[in-house]
Amino acid sequence: MDTQSAGGKRRDQSRDVLSAAEFFVTIEQVVSCREQPAIGDPLQHAVDQISANPAFAQSKLLKRILVALVTGGDFRRAEATALASTRALVRSLLELRRTGARLSQSWSDAIEAAEAASA
Repeated sequence: MDTQSAGGKRRDQSRDVLSAAEFFVTIEQVVSCREQPAIGDPLQHAVDQISANPAFAQSKLLKRILVALVTGGDFRRAEATALASTRALVRSLLELRRTGARLSQSWSDAIEAAEAASA
């Protein structure tokens, strides 16, 4: 018999939802444990990967990450571990955003290109 109240279940489920900032901290913790190759232009690489396989779950998640880096958003905790082949790319995107090395327009252009590829 399940003795947990509906409110308790909602609280447990809500712990699985992370803000964009919490999600990115989780990604950094996972990726920082591994040696990662450098990625020359992470924005273009992300758009290229999304364009190559727009229907793949990894591509859809990568597009959401691009958007979240600019506007914020929510992610499920499990999505942080679903980035098997794109962790280094996401880490590079995080670093690029953190350093402010690219103009806001570059990010907007990348998001538009990713959304166009996914349409």
